[in-house]
Amino acid sequence: MAANIRPGAVIFTGSRERLARFYEAMTGLAVRFTDDGITVLGSETFELVIHSLAAEPAAGTPPVVREDSYIKPFFPVRSLAEALEHAVALGGRLRPPNEEWEARGFRACEASDPDGNVIQFREEAP
Repeated sequence: MAANIRPGAVIFTGSRERLARFYEAMTGLAVRFTDDGITVLGSETFELVIHSLAAEPAAGTPPVVREDSYIKPFFPVRSLAEALEHAVALGGRLRPPNEEWEARGFRACEASDPDGNVIQFREEAP
């Protein structure tokens, strides 16, 4: 693998700035590049590209949660309780704590971003 190419994902949206703010705040990924069409968030090991797509609904349109998606990215967080508060303030949401589950050394909660994309947050299990 080339030294400056990291694994990553692209999320298409009608509201690039809003979605980039959500993922920057929720994941701790830093803005590495931005222009009129994309915002690239990244770390030393991962890159998330938020890409404008004119056909997508813009901010202010209530999102439809896309439960039937074939891919669901997950992101580590320090605390699922804190993630719930932050997600709601940024236009996303997490399922309630009674729907969290545990496996392989982590505790997880399903969530959706402000566009309705289904994602997951994970904290280290106690």
